[in-house]
Amino acid sequence: MSRKLEDIQKRHALIKTLISSQNIYNQTQLVKILKQKGIKVTQATLSRDLSELGVVRVPTSEGLVYKLGSEGGDGAIRTHIAEEIISIESNECVVLVKTFLGRASGVAVYIDKQNDPEILGTIAGDDTIIVVPKTIKNIKKVTEQLKTILGIK
Repeated sequence: MSRKLEDIQKRHALIKTLISSQNIYNQTQLVKILKQKGIKVTQATLSRDLSELGVVRVPTSEGLVYKLGSEGGDGAIRTHIAEEIISIESNECVVLVKTFLGRASGVAVYIDKQNDPEILGTIAGDDTIIVVPKTIKNIKKVTEQLKTILGIK
């Protein structure tokens, strides 16, 4: 997985955890908390993160606080994953996902985390992922599901 994508995923996960576990009133407060947790982020990057995560400000008795929207950020990660994909092809037995050099491992982890019941697992090299379907009868279905999962459809 690219270092940048790992950093984004780590930061997004921490932001979601913080917003879910405590009242965050503004970006300045969130920047300070992230810094305390070892993540330096600019206000511009944080604004983009909040937008990608679908974070909204909702009124409470204590004032406006950040809350996760309904999507929870998967759309943003899928957009980044889609940028790593070159092609998806299949034969009678497996599906092959081609990525940019060094990106296959991170994409494979993302595929595995989807827990798709039609996929047994993945094997990743530097730029190629072999996706093993549960049954070869569903190769076309798995190929189409992967395109959806990876955000390239």
